[in-house]
Amino acid sequence: MPEYVTEREQVPTLKSEAPIVGLSKKSEDLVKNWKEYQDFRELIVQYREISKADALLNSKDLEELSRYLKDSIRIEKLDIPSVRIRLNVLHNEAMRLSDMSTIPTITAEEVLAENNNVLDAFASLNNKINDLGKQERINEEFAKFNENTKVDKKTKQSHEKPKN
Repeated sequence: MPEYVTEREQVPTLKSEAPIVGLSKKSEDLVKNWKEYQDFRELIVQYREISKADALLNSKDLEELSRYLKDSIRIEKLDIPSVRIRLNVLHNEAMRLSDMSTIPTITAEEVLAENNNVLDAFASLNNKINDLGKQERINEEFAKFNENTKVDKKTKQSHEKPKN
């Protein structure tokens, strides 16, 4: 019996080397109700391995979702310049990929390079969100340490004899 190759199998895929950086548990909890982030993440994971045609076809949706993401920061802890900058970079890279869909002579290598830029920008955003969670934990530990140090000093002072 002859084996038939489907159209999908004939289309070469772009395999990105750029990692999709995940979020820590604490960061996941922070963004769980941020619908625009969840929608963007759902689409971007497909870009790890995607055909040139699909990457360009879906690039309009990706660009639109990145714009919604950039314009929708509802989480006060994330509404800071360092996160906004990363969202702007992500949106700019998604717009570049979207613009490529209008260039008939665009090569797979050029699409792959821009695809990697989008994935890198998303990884940078996720790294920053994770870093903010780590910084918060460090601040909490530092505050506890400071509080314990104050208590220790008071205890030590109350046990010392007054000097005459």
